[in-house]
Amino acid sequence: MKVLIIRPQPGADATARRFKGAGYAPVLMPLFAIEHLPLQTVPVDGYDAILLTSGNAARAATGFLESARDTPIYAVGSATASALAHLSLPVAATGSNGVEALVGVAAADGHKKLLWLAGEDHSAVPQIAGVHIDIAIVYRSAVLETPADFAAQVTQCDAVILHSSRAAAHFAGLSDAGGLSRSKITLATFSNAIAASAGDGWAQIIVAAAPNDAALMNAIEQHFTRIDCAPLPNAAIEGAT
Repeated sequence: MKVLIIRPQPGADATARRFKGAGYAPVLMPLFAIEHLPLQTVPVDGYDAILLTSGNAARAATGFLESARDTPIYAVGSATASALAHLSLPVAATGSNGVEALVGVAAADGHKKLLWLAGEDHSAVPQIAGVHIDIAIVYRSAVLETPADFAAQVTQCDAVILHSSRAAAHFAGLSDAGGLSRSKITLATFSNAIAASAGDGWAQIIVAAAPNDAALMNAIEQHFTRIDCAPLPNAAIEGAT
């Protein structure tokens, strides 16, 4: 099964490795590139913990994180934790159910003031009683020129992988501008919010039970298994006898 991966590097390669290892045929076509943004002077003093929801943020804020080694880091997703491990930075806890759940873990550990190092396109700040969160933007995803073979790649793949709401909206716009029929394209997304950003009219939208590649692969497998095992309509059964 061919899946189209449009997320920026190095995340695109990481996702491709995971899908290939599971037996899929990944096709890489990044539509964005990561740009690191200068981190404004942010004193880590006064924060109980640091929150990271992306490996891109870890790489963009390496210098800051290395200077704040004594501050506990909470990471959303194994990819974020892996990026921190490559930087030899310890992780207090890793969550797989999104930023709000992980903030709850940090709060349970006694941390009340968190610094979230995030991308320009980030989810809403969790509202948890007794917890204050400040955001420092350390990277953004810049839109790349649309590949000449965009339409061909999309139509040749069984599903398009969407990791963010911005990617979903951008992909939808490119598809419409290129005259592609949404009804012939299947999307696979990390969340309902991402699916909503893509809009309506797609052949199918597959949503992972958790925001990670493993859960997404499981959702895709279950989806296509249901299609393959779907019973034939009565008329088709009668015609075959």
